Amino acid sequence: MPRRREPGFIWIPPDRNTLWSCSIAGIEIHDYILSAKFPRGLIQEELVCEIELDNSGEVFTDVFTFRDIIQFKMDFVDGSTVQFEGEVEEILRDDGDGMFKLKIKGAHYTSQLLDVMVTEEYAGATISDIRKDLFDKYATDFTYTNVTTNATTTDITFVNKPLLDCLVQLDTLADEDTYIDNDKDMHTFTKSSKNNDNEAVVWNDSLISLEGLGQDSLEVRNRITVQGEAGGLPVLATSNDTASQTTYRAKEKVITDTSLDDEDKAVAVGTAENSLLNQPTEEGKSLCYFMPKLNPGDMIYVIYPPYKVHARFREVKYVFSVPNETTEVFFNQERSIPKLFKDRILAEQGQENIVNPYAMTQSYNFTFDNENKIDGPSSSNYLLSDSKVRKGDGETGIVISNAKTTPITVSQVQVQAVGEILDGATYWIQADSAASYQQVTIDALETITTTGTTLRLKIIISNAATRIDAVAVLYK
Repeated sequence: MPRRREPGFIWIPPDRNTLWSCSIAGIEIHDYILSAKFPRGLIQEELVCEIELDNSGEVFTDVFTFRDIIQFKMDFVDGSTVQFEGEVEEILRDDGDGMFKLKIKGAHYTSQLLDVMVTEEYAGATISDIRKDLFDKYATDFTYTNVTTNATTTDITFVNKPLLDCLVQLDTLADEDTYIDNDKDMHTFTKSSKNNDNEAVVWNDSLISLEGLGQDSLEVRNRITVQGEAGGLPVLATSNDTASQTTYRAKEKVITDTSLDDEDKAVAVGTAENSLLNQPTEEGKSLCYFMPKLNPGDMIYVIYPPYKVHARFREVKYVFSVPNETTEVFFNQERSIPKLFKDRILAEQGQENIVNPYAMTQSYNFTFDNENKIDGPSSSNYLLSDSKVRKGDGETGIVISNAKTTPITVSQVQVQAVGEILDGATYWIQADSAASYQQVTIDALETITTTGTTLRLKIIISNAATRIDAVAVLYK
């Protein structure tokens, strides 16, 4: 009979001769630590360390200051491997429990990328090149020697956006993971591609406790609406996954990002986010003994026979704790309260500038700094100047857009415009290339007489003083 072979994984327990140390500003604090936590993780995770010191002898009073280097080292050989490095951000005195304590908080170098604001526009650039260019311009004390080449090209704009958020957005588009190591070097790689056979969560060995490991559909999102802004008008795109909606029901998420100034960019972001969230992921966490050979984003084995678990899981964050010498490992996305509040606040801030009163789901947007969306042969007697469109010397100017194939059948529209003396022009819509143009009123909800999936906009300008900066055709 033919033999069947399957790859397996046999865990050989290491000799756990643990050696660890911790210093602040080069001063060793090992013997004074009451408790301390040192996190590492992917760039979207919160990486704040917390240290509580016995300061009853006031050894450390007025010794440390902001931006002092915090360094935690640990391994099973000589204790020289740096597991966490960052800077002091908060120093508090505490006399609770009848003991003088010093409480110190610090952040991994990753957090510095939140303090740098980016304004850049890229057209047809590869994701790898965008990352490198951002670091060359905005994070010159960081390096990128471990960036995996990603030749996917994209058009993307960042307007006053934290550098860290730019990198998170690129990860979403590329289906990749990114982390910053303790030497300030950026690592990027395809999600779930880094197998780590040097560490494992193993029952009756490294594992102390396992909590909530399994699939969770709570975070599934299968209808993603993206809202951007172009010329002061809304940019809209909606991505639906009907198969996921059938299984888990329709679950919505709104992404508000005013740096998305074109509907194609909004579509790309919505599609990427939908592919990321339309299925439940394996989530959970484990408490283990020290695991010195972890890296963020690793795929590590979890072996727990009582629950028949023997598979790899993607860890997104891990936290070393001393003096109890444990590692808490988080699998897939950790949803902490601060992150949820941040997401909500950002969404609310973005909504202030985006007006979509009729809950449209898509848009066709025009700014007039170029003619890339204008059907030149069909248009006549128009001029572009100072990123505005106006009529030429004739009685009227006619501007007709290129035909846009829409992802849905257009049945209702709202046309919004920004400019001067807008009533000196009329606006016409065609949703089916075989139908006649239908005149619409600015800002009004209009029902299309002949629905279709080929959208055109026609503007007839009759007033010489009319100047149009931007137009948005919102539709559903």
